[in-house]
Amino acid sequence: MSHIALLLAKAAGWFSRALGRGGGTTLPGMILLKLRPHTLHEMAQEFEEIIVISATNGKTTTARMVSHATHESGIPFVANTSGANLPSGIATALLQRKPDEKYGIFEVDEAALPEVIPQLEPTVLVLMNLFRDQLDRYGELETTIQKWKEMIESLPETTKLIINADDPALAYLGSLHQNVQFFGLELTDYGSETISHAADSLHCQKCDSPLNFQQVTIGHLGHWECQNCGFHRPHPSFTGDKINLKGLDGSEFIAASKTDSLEIRLPLAGIHNVYNALAAYSTCSTIGISATKIQRGLWTVSAAFGRNEIINFDGVELMIMLAKNPAGANQNLKTLLLEEENIHLAILLNDRTADGKDVSWIWDVDYEMIIDRIASLTISGDRAYDLALRFHYAGFPATSMHVAPSIQELLNHLKSSINIGGRAIVLPTYTSMLDLRSGLNKIGATHSFWEEK
Repeated sequence: MSHIALLLAKAAGWFSRALGRGGGTTLPGMILLKLRPHTLHEMAQEFEEIIVISATNGKTTTARMVSHATHESGIPFVANTSGANLPSGIATALLQRKPDEKYGIFEVDEAALPEVIPQLEPTVLVLMNLFRDQLDRYGELETTIQKWKEMIESLPETTKLIINADDPALAYLGSLHQNVQFFGLELTDYGSETISHAADSLHCQKCDSPLNFQQVTIGHLGHWECQNCGFHRPHPSFTGDKINLKGLDGSEFIAASKTDSLEIRLPLAGIHNVYNALAAYSTCSTIGISATKIQRGLWTVSAAFGRNEIINFDGVELMIMLAKNPAGANQNLKTLLLEEENIHLAILLNDRTADGKDVSWIWDVDYEMIIDRIASLTISGDRAYDLALRFHYAGFPATSMHVAPSIQELLNHLKSSINIGGRAIVLPTYTSMLDLRSGLNKIGATHSFWEEK
């Protein structure tokens, strides 16, 4: 039965690609799990090290960073590089594992994580952040926190837990596990004393009193404490300091542990990618990868599809920055403000299952911060007119917006309205990003997302 299940699952992936119905990133795993429900647990027994990374934002990029450093170290590994992070996607990745690949590096959807962890039994579990996202699927943030709490309480002591100390909810969850290390950013000029109106975890997980923030970096991430019960941000074992954000060209910072420090240079922009890199540094240090290999792995990493990805389209440079929730979208806008020049901006909004049906979150995105820096605004996606209404209320002239109902019309408009050698910033939701890349793939401008290395 096992051999037949494997053959059928692999055949499904081959037919999916051959018929042009996708990359076969989930269907083989769906079939395998249907035929052998315990296959994740069975296949996980063959690994020496399993690293699981989860978060609302940044898990794909962080997993890519860890994978890159692991590759630099010459360690064979398998990973779900296509971003298929549900059980079916992980099972599909495991189907492709080679006999010498004793390390597994998997990003896992935050809602699926409590189901996946008992099956994979990871040696290292990395939890980076929790933000409000897809309310119709995940429910309120407290629902996910409670499910993660139950998951962590059931972890074996041998599981190494790596947690972002700057996230108050995650720091509390980390306090429930003995084998835990924290990472976090030191005070930085890029932080703020003002909490965003869209911030989420603002109350103490122990006593429910309001938290006091000395610094806020992204959403509710930062330096915090509860003045009622004394619960406070734990002292991190891994820190990021002396941050230098170089606009859209990348970033630099000093990563430090209890034993060494390392200058990290990233080709990826924004303080959110500093967090991602610090999480990757913490993870790689924990599994014994040398500092020089980590440093080189992070410096040479390329953007994951749709995450600071640059695609050249008929002489126009498109920088695609996934924006799927208020915290991520606001951080992308703040990163754009680091640029001196005005911006050709395209925003794509879909409301499909993978995006979340409820698009009311766009009213928690502070588009107002960038209104005066927009050279041109193009809007597209299934819910383009909802977005146009949002910009109308933000004070952007309706006559200056261009609504492109389809991806082809979007590309045609960008090509005709931006000079050769110019750049457009594209902020899409998840499925609109896939639509855009599919359109670009058809004209040979980029590869299919499932061909990620």
